Amino acid sequence: VVGDKERHVVGGVGMGPALGTCSTYNIVYCFVCSKCPKYYVGRSVRPLRDRTTEHRTKFYKLLDNPSIKLTNEYKDDESDTYSLGEHLIEDHQLCNKSDFNDTYSIFILMNSSTTTLEENEHKFIHKLRTVKPFGINSNDPFGLPILNVNFQD
Repeated sequence: VVGDKERHVVGGVGMGPALGTCSTYNIVYCFVCSKCPKYYVGRSVRPLRDRTTEHRTKFYKLLDNPSIKLTNEYKDDESDTYSLGEHLIEDHQLCNKSDFNDTYSIFILMNSSTTTLEENEHKFIHKLRTVKPFGINSNDPFGLPILNVNFQD
């Protein structure tokens, strides 16, 4: 479900969803875990439904073949698409394909131009503190550690 609530509190920060649907692209988005207070921030130049399907497919791959973690496909994945699946399996011991849709909701944080999309994702990852261990993100697009700074909107 996209933007099913008027307001979310992510990492202690109140966030209202941006306008959009599953067809919206050039966005920064947030997955919300219903089992714990952790979140995942990502970006997409493709429709949100397509990016969500990629995350879901990686969860299915982890379920079907746990040894995929030993492959180059997994080790070289810089797009962080396995993180949501890993979170379900490792943190909540969930192993049914329906668990992805049952556990996560998603909303759009921001509509963005393609020139600032990666930068905006990075800002939200830090502002909302979604890099492990605080959140679900394994990677930061700029590869920087979590910053202890207050962001001004």
